[in-house]
Amino acid sequence: MTEAWLAQAADSFWSLTNVMPPPPRDLGRVASLRLALSLVSLPKLNVAGIERWLARRQAPYRFLCQNRALCGCIVATRGHGLLFIDSEDDIDEQRFTVAHEVAHFLLDYETPRQHVLDLFGETIRPVLDGERAPTSEEWIDAVLSRMTLGVFTNMMARGAQGGIDQGSILRAEERADRLALELLAPSEAVLAHLPAHTLSPFERVSQTVELLVDVYRLPRLVARPYAAALIPQAKQPSMAEWLGL
Repeated sequence: MTEAWLAQAADSFWSLTNVMPPPPRDLGRVASLRLALSLVSLPKLNVAGIERWLARRQAPYRFLCQNRALCGCIVATRGHGLLFIDSEDDIDEQRFTVAHEVAHFLLDYETPRQHVLDLFGETIRPVLDGERAPTSEEWIDAVLSRMTLGVFTNMMARGAQGGIDQGSILRAEERADRLALELLAPSEAVLAHLPAHTLSPFERVSQTVELLVDVYRLPRLVARPYAAALIPQAKQPSMAEWLGL
């Protein structure tokens, strides 16, 4: 059964876009048409490349982190976002990256922003857009709502070795992955495609992986852990199972 927050987030996305294309789903096109998001494809995407792209358009912004290669990135302000992806990645990788970044935009920017607007009304908009400083009350609520004031970028902070070393970022990345998967390959739809009976949970996972790769066009490295999560009773095969006994 899909968790309540995940089902609500997916339902909200489809109600906003007013369209649910068949798999494999290109959420970049859907988001560009229905959400305040614009898709930007750059070769060999990295932090410095995004900064140069913004500077050439008279929108200078510094990420305040070391340059590194990226699969995708969101930069959002004033309710609108730019979704950057690497144009040289495999098309299935790009599709998942777009869904992941769309999930960040919804979960970590649009939803908290709308919560604050609903609470304070239009008087708070200049604060959200970085045009004036918040009062103490406004600041406290913004912090509690996980709202970034001014320019939002999706979880760019990394440790000295390039890994994620902040629990809040790990949780946000996990939530974005889960929403991306639910949008691209809804759990109930995936499970409904599987045969009612198979030889073992291990085999069910294997069949689910192939379904996710062949029909929903998920990258195999993404499909494997997702399939295992969808079949929680799955376990490593015993020696007898490996030998077909």
